[in-house]
Amino acid sequence: MKRVILYLLILSISLAKEVPFKPGESLKYSAEFNLIPVGQAELYVSGIEQIHGKDAYHVSFSAQTKGLANQLFKIRDQIDIWMDSEKFFTHRLKKNIQEGSYKKSVDITFDYGKGIARTKTNEVEIDFEARDPFSMFYYLRTIPLKEKEIMSFTSFEGRKIVHYNLQMTGKEIINSPVGTFVCKVIRPFRKGKNLFKNQGDMQIWISDDAKRLPVKIQIKMKFGSMTLLLKKIS
Repeated sequence: MKRVILYLLILSISLAKEVPFKPGESLKYSAEFNLIPVGQAELYVSGIEQIHGKDAYHVSFSAQTKGLANQLFKIRDQIDIWMDSEKFFTHRLKKNIQEGSYKKSVDITFDYGKGIARTKTNEVEIDFEARDPFSMFYYLRTIPLKEKEIMSFTSFEGRKIVHYNLQMTGKEIINSPVGTFVCKVIRPFRKGKNLFKNQGDMQIWISDDAKRLPVKIQIKMKFGSMTLLLKKIS
């Protein structure tokens, strides 16, 4: 009997640590601007690596335009994050952004033991666990989401520390090339204001099932709306 109880205890602990993604997961998206197809994007969990002696998921996000959109406004974005394998906060953030004539490179390492975020040219004191938008996506896949509950986070992407909130605003049915999903709608905001670039608003639709997939991501910009819709899972 004691062995059975011990086995069940170990099994319950093991199940509690399971997350709905693993190395090798690829989520591919179609990208539309004002309902016009302009390109594609991908979220890819490439593996587990060590940062400051801690295991971290290496996640890559890539986005690129194609066709006529590629000629009018070329986008080649590559963002890599290394997020904690247990609490899913960011250990390292690396960005190479090319959007038209605009280019930007960022490489930040978070040394939580020393309370410092390091870039190539600067060190910033921190007293928080950073969550950039991409590690936030994966973190939301590991926790129960309750309607109207406000969650608070902090990010640092090289310029300034940003405190922001998330709130589940309800549920919607989303049709995608990989199926129809009942999704929980999540909206980030900051002190009652819109969040992210171009003074835009953002919404994330996460499937209300065991996988908790980010099925749809929409960013409202100054001149329209950019939508990423899940088209392939592998």
